[in-house]
Amino acid sequence: MKKVNLRCHPYRGILKEMSDELNMPVDRVQKALFLASDPNPTFAEIFNRKVAEREQIVKTFRKNLKRAM
Repeated sequence: MKKVNLRCHPYRGILKEMSDELNMPVDRVQKALFLASDPNPTFAEIFNRKVAEREQIVKTFRKNLKRAM
């Protein structure tokens, strides 16, 4: 996977959520996604789904904020 800044929006906290769902330590999830030569496809799918969900939430929030102003 491409290198991303996991401390910034929308990636912040996703690895922690994934580790809680999969009952695995955060460092193992990170290694499986970003440090392996071939990322784990299951983890990559979950990560991409969570990023898309967060982007949709932000898009909806901004849309509602514009309506309110």
